[in-house]
Amino acid sequence: MSQEENNKELDPTKVVSEIKEEENSLLLPHDFDGIKELDNPAPRWLMYLLYFTIFFSAVYWVHYITFKQGPSQAEEYEMEMAAAKANLQQQENVVEIAALTDEASLAEGKKIYSEKACYSCHGQLGEGNAVGPNLTDAYWIHGGDIKALIEVLTNGVPAKGMAPFKDQLTAQQIQQVASYVLSLQGTNPPNAKAPQGEKAM
Repeated sequence: MSQEENNKELDPTKVVSEIKEEENSLLLPHDFDGIKELDNPAPRWLMYLLYFTIFFSAVYWVHYITFKQGPSQAEEYEMEMAAAKANLQQQENVVEIAALTDEASLAEGKKIYSEKACYSCHGQLGEGNAVGPNLTDAYWIHGGDIKALIEVLTNGVPAKGMAPFKDQLTAQQIQQVASYVLSLQGTNPPNAKAPQGEKAM
């Protein structure tokens, strides 16, 4: 190729003219105050994404708005808040399985013992009677540690007439009553019922 032919190919005027000619072929018949628009279509992947968004919106509208087959955002929020509240209450009801020894907890346990009429079967002082066993000696029918007492108070002993208190008392209140019962050990009340069950280790 000669130098002259090479210079013709690199002629900037010719290059600019070709670019303008190509742009003119892409111009759309729009004119806003002398401003024109090139026909520059969006890439296919972007158009497919747009079509999918439109389709999804239509399905969403029919499912949630027209036929109300699913919860709205407000309803979902209310359900999540209710679930969070229930979870919080459940966490509050979970207590460490250990006997309480502070005066306030034992006093509360004694109060619940009286309010729930536990004395009707176990006596005012835990001495026992014709119905329930003595709670002040070292002998127990269903176990004499804090875990066993909480289990009995929670689920009851239907075969023996012991009612469950899981629907009447919180886990903390059951722990307080169980701790109060354990605090009666060795108090030797008058008219105590004879030992029943096995001696606690």
